[in-house]
Amino acid sequence: MKKPLSFQFLFLLLGLLLGSAREAWASHLWGGDITYVSLGNNQYRVKFRLYRDCSILAPGPNDFLLSCRNGGCNATATVTTQLVQQGPTEPATPFCAALSAGPCQGPAGLPNYDIYLCAATVTLPPGNWTLSTSSNARPTMANAAAGDLYVEATLDNRNQGSTAVANNSPQFGPQDVLVQFACRNQPTTLSFPCTEADGDSLAYTLAAPLRACGTPITYNAYPVLAQTMVLTSNPLCVFNFPGGAGPYSPTNPIALGVDTVGTCPVLTGVPRTLSFNQRARSVTFTPNVFDATAPPVLGNNKYQLAMLITEYRRINGVRRVIGTVRREATVIVIDCAGNLPPNPPTVSTQAVGCTFNNGPDTVRIDVRACSYARVQLNISDPNNLRTPSANQPLTVSVPADLSTNPLLLGGGDVGTFSLVGNGTPAPRGTFYLQPAPAAAGRTVYFTLRVDDNVCPYPGRRSQVVAIQVFRGYTALITNPAMGAGPMTICRGSSLALSGVVVRPDSVRNLAMGTTLRQTYAYQWSTSSGGDGLPAVTTTPSISVNPTLTTRYFLRITPNVTFWPGVCEDTTSVLVRVLPGPPAPTVSRSGTQLTSSALTGNQWYRDNVLLPSATARTLTATTNGTYTVTATVVAGATSCTSPMSAPLTVLSAARALPGSSLSVAPNPTPDGRLSVTLTGYAQPVSLTVMDALGRRVNETTIAAPNPQGATRELDLTGFGAGLYLLQVRTAASLEVRRIVCE
Repeated sequence: MKKPLSFQFLFLLLGLLLGSAREAWASHLWGGDITYVSLGNNQYRVKFRLYRDCSILAPGPNDFLLSCRNGGCNATATVTTQLVQQGPTEPATPFCAALSAGPCQGPAGLPNYDIYLCAATVTLPPGNWTLSTSSNARPTMANAAAGDLYVEATLDNRNQGSTAVANNSPQFGPQDVLVQFACRNQPTTLSFPCTEADGDSLAYTLAAPLRACGTPITYNAYPVLAQTMVLTSNPLCVFNFPGGAGPYSPTNPIALGVDTVGTCPVLTGVPRTLSFNQRARSVTFTPNVFDATAPPVLGNNKYQLAMLITEYRRINGVRRVIGTVRREATVIVIDCAGNLPPNPPTVSTQAVGCTFNNGPDTVRIDVRACSYARVQLNISDPNNLRTPSANQPLTVSVPADLSTNPLLLGGGDVGTFSLVGNGTPAPRGTFYLQPAPAAAGRTVYFTLRVDDNVCPYPGRRSQVVAIQVFRGYTALITNPAMGAGPMTICRGSSLALSGVVVRPDSVRNLAMGTTLRQTYAYQWSTSSGGDGLPAVTTTPSISVNPTLTTRYFLRITPNVTFWPGVCEDTTSVLVRVLPGPPAPTVSRSGTQLTSSALTGNQWYRDNVLLPSATARTLTATTNGTYTVTATVVAGATSCTSPMSAPLTVLSAARALPGSSLSVAPNPTPDGRLSVTLTGYAQPVSLTVMDALGRRVNETTIAAPNPQGATRELDLTGFGAGLYLLQVRTAASLEVRRIVCE
């Protein structure tokens, strides 16, 4: 378990002294970035954004020169031009309005900054270009020495064979402020999302800021000294800290304090590290080190870090780096006097096929093309949940062109966003997402920033929102018993098929701002010209009777659609048809009956199933008419044969103990005979069958006399031949052969 050490304890324990160098007032350039867009014909519009301490006079019109070198740092700049300011300088507003004395002026003694944007247009023939500008002076920071500010981007527009190459660099959003006042002991997120117009792949890497081409800034030593201290003597508990691991570095750019691991008697100190979320394109950290004695003009509580974004493109099957951009950030650690930053937004959605993951630095929303989803972000502040509530109003900032930018929500191509209650204690943002099929595979990144109104430093929460669009073809064909997927039936059987749309049953009308219930049209077809299809094929459910294995197709078309003609769902299911086994034949040897089917047998006597008679052979212990069926199993489907031809078994007859039966005359010359029963106390049925098993005479003696009973039988109308007489009671069966002459 890790336990954070407070700064006060760390200060006493480690003797932590942040750099004592003094920052000159002239050292005022805090960072910047260069981006570019292609204008065609090897022309590029290059933009340079500068963040600077605005206590100094603004740069002059000739202060920044764009230098373009083909071939690396040792090459001579062959294209140079002045970077011209675009519009007025933009003052930043990191402090509450009540304490700001004017544009770009914060509370007394606290540094503030502004944003300076300039641009130039250059012609860059095919080559491996480095676009840069530099100026004096980068201030002294806690993690780095003073030096020049050097900002660069690269472009590789060399042709690949006959393929001409042009590129648009990733573009940063203006709301992604990279001068961050970070509250001690509170989580802070720096976000670096950007839009990319060419569909190139982007890789993010923490890097060192540069002071010249190929030359990183000089990092200071990490100000954490090795220390061993006895915390308690009874019982003994020792704190041991081996010290910082070398100087600051690109991946360890901020002093974050120390966590303790282990248990007494030995606690070990481990330097905290920041969390770099490559997928979310953000950096999260909780500063713990703060020098309360340092004047704001000094660099003791200021840090710089940089993010390198490398752009990859596959050209003629070869994946290569097409360009890079760098973005620097300045972090100023402050004491927020117990004010907590706003909470991460809570997310809610009930849309089918839309999921989300709400992390400490990222809201990730996954949505399907051609489907409507309503996703709500609820904004809150922990200070407002206290009793009594602080009732702090919250201000939400998103890109001004979030709904219209084709690389963001695209004017409805992905969806739209609305915000209500901004400036109240509980703002609420809502995404109405209904992506076009062409948006599948796209991920939209932007920063959602929330600020409270606490003076002098408003609490801030920066959250990366990532909306990923997946393919929207989500129709299924199901059967109540078999579910979805391939199905198997027996030849001659029917199968119920139902089309199911696994998507929300509503759609948003952008023009009217209303939600409508979705309805669908259905069309069934087959790959074999309609084998087994019913006469009507435009209903959600059908019953099919295929005679051979057939694939059934279903097209489901939304009737109320925002992408007419392109949001159809198509799906299919393969129905395998088993021919089924033929009717088995039965052979007899004495009382043993044998089926011609090797497996899957089921025997019947007098059309009544014999539950345990499933072997290939059966011993007939009781007279009767025997039949058998055979079943073939394929997966979860079984096909049963027709019933075999009946076989009558009589040799298994048994008489009732103590009884006797006589038939006279036998043979009978005229078809008349008498049947005498002795010893029968139960009802007796007398049945005469001819040689083909047909019943020709049947009578019943309801209450025979056990001493003897006689019944006359008349077979005169049935002709000469062999007949069988069955004398049956509930407990016995006896058979006699009768010959009529």
